[in-house]
Amino acid sequence: MLSVVIPAYNEENRIGNTLSCLGIWFDSAEIIVVHDGKDNTPEVVKKFNGVKLLKSPNRLGKGLAIKIGIENSSVDRILLIDADLPTTRDDLEKVLSVDADLVITKRRFVNISSERYILHKGFIFLVRLLFPSLRKISDFQSGVKVVKRSKVISVADELISNDLLFDVNIIYAFKRRGYTIKEVEIQYLNDEDGSKIGKSLSKTIVLMALSLLRLRIFYSPFKKLLYYPLMVRFQRWVFNRLNS
Repeated sequence: MLSVVIPAYNEENRIGNTLSCLGIWFDSAEIIVVHDGKDNTPEVVKKFNGVKLLKSPNRLGKGLAIKIGIENSSVDRILLIDADLPTTRDDLEKVLSVDADLVITKRRFVNISSERYILHKGFIFLVRLLFPSLRKISDFQSGVKVVKRSKVISVADELISNDLLFDVNIIYAFKRRGYTIKEVEIQYLNDEDGSKIGKSLSKTIVLMALSLLRLRIFYSPFKKLLYYPLMVRFQRWVFNRLNS
């Protein structure tokens, strides 16, 4: 048995193809779409029988959308995948054939801009610098993962990142608990046109760096002194300024 959780922020142009493919490839899977945008994604999703749609009137962020999807799933094994279906059926089968508490994927990019590639490599360097125990991990931000629901629930109090840092957050939480983590290389079909990151690259870089620092402070001995009094407020202030 398998659950599939798909975070979908304004994905009306891509979610239909993804649900069509997943419905054919995994016809017995429980598919959950978590929508927190303002477009017609819900109307597209409703055309697919059996797909569970969870809607939020407020912006959740990718991480929180995934957490809500996991909480509402009924199967212990969960495939987390982006709404653009960034890989092939063969590679998904390869990922699902691996037995671990968390299966993460190393992306072999088919098409990626130089800016995105530099951001990708720089982010990996920064994560390894701040979290040395993750230095053997090759990739942190791939939109294809398989997790065991029971293990995610057990680390729920540590999953503080509701944005794009959720991936690093869950990997580190699993690593600290000694849960098994395995990495599989996949072909990654990067969709630059529909990417939310590509439309505001500079803002994304700033917010991801702040989120990463916030996560490091959360796990540090100075958490009580710095985390809520300073870091959380500062991050909110920067976010509001960037979106004003």
